[in-house]
Amino acid sequence: MVSFTLPEEVERIRDMTRDFARTEIRPAGAEIDRISDPEAAYTSDRMRKVLAGAYELGFHKLGLPKEVGGVGAPEMTSIIVQEELAVGDAGLASHLLVAPMIAGISAGAKDRHPFYKEYLEAFVEDTKGVHSGAWAVTEPHHGSDLFQFGQPDIHMEATATKDGDEYVVNGQKSAFVSNGWMADAILLMVNHDPSQGMEGTITFAIPGNLPGITRGKPLNKLGLRGLNQAEIYFDNVRIPPEFVMLPPGAAYRMMLERIGTGGNTAVGALAVGVARAAYEEALAYAKERVQGGRRICEHDTVKLKLFDAYRQIEAARALLWKSSWLISTGRPHLPTAMAARTMASDMAMRVTAEMVQVFGGYGISKEHPVEKFYRDAKLLQIMDGTNELVSLKAADQLLAE
Repeated sequence: MVSFTLPEEVERIRDMTRDFARTEIRPAGAEIDRISDPEAAYTSDRMRKVLAGAYELGFHKLGLPKEVGGVGAPEMTSIIVQEELAVGDAGLASHLLVAPMIAGISAGAKDRHPFYKEYLEAFVEDTKGVHSGAWAVTEPHHGSDLFQFGQPDIHMEATATKDGDEYVVNGQKSAFVSNGWMADAILLMVNHDPSQGMEGTITFAIPGNLPGITRGKPLNKLGLRGLNQAEIYFDNVRIPPEFVMLPPGAAYRMMLERIGTGGNTAVGALAVGVARAAYEEALAYAKERVQGGRRICEHDTVKLKLFDAYRQIEAARALLWKSSWLISTGRPHLPTAMAARTMASDMAMRVTAEMVQVFGGYGISKEHPVEKFYRDAKLLQIMDGTNELVSLKAADQLLAE
């Protein structure tokens, strides 16, 4: 039987994360959110200091094994940490979520090319928040259709062509590449064999400073403003064969579904964190705000809103924990992850809207954080695919089982 009791080590990590999220992440996220120019936000002292603080505590290497310099945190830790960080700020939590992507690959590829060993060592020793990865997969005309297999007419537009032993990459990735503006290492997926459709995709793990790689301006967006997102351009970028992580073929589908299972679970955890942040703020406010001679928490309409928020948050977390548990036991299930993610992100949108309502007129004021949580929640219904298309993909998976 599954237990909801956390090991002592995980409880310690959770408590540390909770404290850091409230004392450092929350005020940093609010300040970054108020900076109108995204480039100025991501080069600000506030951004540098909060990332340095997170790296000093080891959040960037929690999931890396101890033998390569990581923390080697127990299974299920990541989803708990992601929720707690998102209670502070979901944008910065997203940055820390994607940052270890290439370091994790490097841990298993350090003998293939000197870059991987050097990058892994620099990453685990980083206490300034300098090193981080990105997953460059979405394109201006390709996003949710990355999961459409067996259709030769649907394939990525960015290409990798063979030239001797090397590959030459041309094209671009969209403005929605998370951490695309700041990352110094990139997991890159581009088309190599168009006759195979999306399964003609080749996957590289590369340094972010190869000649021919340039970045667009960071995306100026509604919410999650602590997460930098930007276009990445490739102009005759030459890539050695040692940087190939996966050749074209059926393995691309397996990798994408594996990443999608973990990614959807993580997005759901961020959504629970955002909803919790709004609920906790509204609960504290309702206990203090007086209207009609009573604290508003004593009014039935407010009571019901608060209880409904609590109920939805707890239910969403339970499904997310099931998905995470399946992953940790070696039985990842993409439909469960997608169900957890869509349920959690839809819940976060409803809960944050209702918590704005609890604040009344003050809820739309930037003097209170609930309006920011509302904006952040919206993006989580779209991140890594819209909820509608994610749900359809999950339905197709269930029918195929």
